[in-house]
Amino acid sequence: MQTETEKHLFFPHGVSHHIGLDVHDKGNRVLEPNMAITIEPGVYIPNNSATDPKWWGIAVRIEDDFLITQEGCELLSGYAPRTVADIEAMMKQPSPLQKFKLPELEPKKK
Repeated sequence: MQTETEKHLFFPHGVSHHIGLDVHDKGNRVLEPNMAITIEPGVYIPNNSATDPKWWGIAVRIEDDFLITQEGCELLSGYAPRTVADIEAMMKQPSPLQKFKLPELEPKKK
């Protein structure tokens, strides 16, 4: 990536945001203890881009969540699997939501 246009083509978002009442809280303040933020680099390879076609349509994004402390920060997402083997092992486990059923919606009253 050598130009701003290329940068935005492959990386169309920022690298961090606040976490609060919303998953993507907006914030432009100096960090203070007890604030939570993400650091989430990513790369997206669009189809028909000037890359090897074998990479077209691939996207990779890794998010870490941090709690700002008096002394610095604490990694909150350190438990997340990082290696291919760890991710594959986790994917083989049953989901806690596997048996979850949404409640029936009541028909709208006219």
